[in-house]
Amino acid sequence: MAGKQIFGRAFIRVNGMTIASLPGTGKLNPGGMERSPVMGDYGFLGFTEKPVNGEIECEIAVSADTDIVALNRTTGASVTFEADTGQVYIMRNASLAMPVSLQSGDGKASVKFIGSEVEEA
Repeated sequence: MAGKQIFGRAFIRVNGMTIASLPGTGKLNPGGMERSPVMGDYGFLGFTEKPVNGEIECEIAVSADTDIVALNRTTGASVTFEADTGQVYIMRNASLAMPVSLQSGDGKASVKFIGSEVEEA
């Protein structure tokens, strides 16, 4: 059996601009439906559903070229998550969930985008 590539790296873009994501930090939650059980006296009756937003997050390298103010203003964006195995996912109407917080010493910051359910491109 020939080996096949397993997902290892993610390339994240905001409105087409690649952000400096650090290796091993890219995360994708495609969103969709969250199901909760409904129990009766005789056991499982079924479930209820509620929609869950999509999320794309990573840590970024912060340099003199990193525009933190622009990142913090991100709303209504298209955020793309591309795996090194070829899958490409897009989240539309994305916004930065929390302002980017910088701390000296390690040169990185966490970013998390929230938005519509993720679609495969």
